[in-house]
Amino acid sequence: MLKLAVFDLDGTLKTERDPYIYLHRRLGTLEAAEAFTAKGLSGEIPYEEWLRLDTGLWTGQPRRLLVQHLRDNPYLPGARETVAALRARGVTVAIISSGLLLHAQMVAAELGIGPVLANEVGFDGAGEGARVNGHVTAHVPIGGKAPALARLQAELGVTPAETLAAGDTRSDLGLFSRAAVAVAVQPDHPDVARAAQIVLADGDLRPLLGRLHQVAPAFWPDGGDR
Repeated sequence: MLKLAVFDLDGTLKTERDPYIYLHRRLGTLEAAEAFTAKGLSGEIPYEEWLRLDTGLWTGQPRRLLVQHLRDNPYLPGARETVAALRARGVTVAIISSGLLLHAQMVAAELGIGPVLANEVGFDGAGEGARVNGHVTAHVPIGGKAPALARLQAELGVTPAETLAAGDTRSDLGLFSRAAVAVAVQPDHPDVARAAQIVLADGDLRPLLGRLHQVAPAFWPDGGDR
């Protein structure tokens, strides 16, 4: 039976695929970020250093402004209902994201999701008046989702055979490698679709549970969508 459902966040539960580009657009720092994006993507800059440079452009920005922008990023259709249905069956729902821990924690609080793993931006001060201080911790670097999920499974006493993973990009293939059923949500590359048992090409999560019953009835015995 399904015991653990792990979702990527950006592009899988929320609409915007890249939270860093999204916030750069909102905060007017996108052009400055592009100065080192290519070096970060190629690995010329170590990931945590790239993350520090990238989010360092937001230094001094109030936490409340980041929260406001992240709240403006809508959920994909069916995200709330799907998470609620999984939780109602006793499935642990988790987020593993290379995006922002701030965002993952917000979504977890809104949807009742349990464990969250994502990258941490530091703040000076407390509450909504806190401001970005330029410090970061890369809990989930690019290419680091498989070991992150392995650690979570060990902590929860759950096996890959009891796990579902959902994602949208090649960075989520590590999640897929540790799950019995992989779900590609509006995949951005053919490799992602090929690695999945379920493909939701239009980014609507509402058919997920019905499709899950079709491909793995032992995981989800009820054929209904909810």
